[in-house]
Amino acid sequence: MQDLTVPGGVTKSRPDVRRLNWLDGVRALAATFVVLHHVWLMSYGGYPGNNGPWWTDWLVYGHLAVSVFIVVSGYSLALAPADQGMRLRHGGLTFMRRRFWRIVPPYWAALGFSALLIATGLIASPSGSEVTVQDIAIHGLLIQDAISTTPPNGVFWSIAVEWHIYFLFPLLVFCLRRYRIMRVIPAILLLVLVQHIGGQYFPFLAFFERFSTAYFALFAFGTAAVWLASKAIGARMAVCVAVTMVVGFIVVAAVAGPARIVATYFWVDLAVGGATAALLTALDQGKLRWLTSLLGTRFLVSLGRFAFSIYLIHAPVLELLRIHVVARAGLTGAAAFLTLALLGIPLAIGSAYLFFIACERPFLTIRGFRQLLAKVFPKRAQMRPLEPPTPSLAKTNPSDRGPLHRSEPLPSQSSHFDSAIGPFQPKPKTAGPERPS
Repeated sequence: MQDLTVPGGVTKSRPDVRRLNWLDGVRALAATFVVLHHVWLMSYGGYPGNNGPWWTDWLVYGHLAVSVFIVVSGYSLALAPADQGMRLRHGGLTFMRRRFWRIVPPYWAALGFSALLIATGLIASPSGSEVTVQDIAIHGLLIQDAISTTPPNGVFWSIAVEWHIYFLFPLLVFCLRRYRIMRVIPAILLLVLVQHIGGQYFPFLAFFERFSTAYFALFAFGTAAVWLASKAIGARMAVCVAVTMVVGFIVVAAVAGPARIVATYFWVDLAVGGATAALLTALDQGKLRWLTSLLGTRFLVSLGRFAFSIYLIHAPVLELLRIHVVARAGLTGAAAFLTLALLGIPLAIGSAYLFFIACERPFLTIRGFRQLLAKVFPKRAQMRPLEPPTPSLAKTNPSDRGPLHRSEPLPSQSSHFDSAIGPFQPKPKTAGPERPS
């Protein structure tokens, strides 16, 4: 990555792409926590309370892993614009096109997988209600956050929320470049607070609750973390903020209990998002190296590279195991929890890896229908005739020489713009920033 100028005329050289390994570790831990949450939910239940032993209280808060994912998404997507002076190198439309091809096809595959299991009677919907063709269509259009439906998979709500946040990302980047972070982030936070508090009194503001508006603030926190790190600002303060907020949450959660924490998730999301953004800022600036080393271990990095697939399909895989093994064996409570943990987690991760190979990894490089067709029909793409060379090539303008002779690189030669592969995805092997919500 290119050097960035910081206050005082000092030039900060951002670390090489391997420094993002710890970011894959964060994704891995967040995805694993979501899986553990569903293991607990299928074993003990009682949400938003806890019917299990006290030591499982922490597993109630699987929702907070989504908050971490949103911050990480904002952070990773802002890496490339930060190196371009907070500019989208190829514009907003190209950004959205690449986001579509990176996120939506794997999501559609997971939607089809979940719908197939429900249609064949192997599992039921998370709510137990019937899943209709209309429900599938609404989820396919990624508008399930705007229209109430019966979800075929309990995690799909957050995919729609993040997809809609992507539409605001170009505006966010522009505002950060034009008005600076000290104005933009407080303004976003103020708008989110006005919507949430005002929604308790005005129905038209309450409508926006279904879009989880707090997540846009969290996404902006992640973007701001990149900006602060690029300017080498507030590393020590970030460590203090992260530690204070994490310890504070643990104390409050222990005193208040799961039910009260869940009832105040709006405020808890903001606190957890702020702590995550502060932690990312500190790690990006070389603080807490022991934690960076831990998050960068080979196992966590490998797991983080297909964290998006883990998130997409772990729930139906666990449900298959619960219905056809745990329930048939009559296991409940601790026996059900241990069975789902010891068998379900490896099964979910293994299935997610196969899903990644088949349905996610191809779209790390596919950015359009032509590339998709070339991937599906490689022989047909190879049989396309080449253009005959121009006889007077030396006397023609480069722009008139045709696609085989133009001075610009072909699409297959151009570097990837995306700096991150979405909420939860592996990074391709590139020389620049990662890539990738």
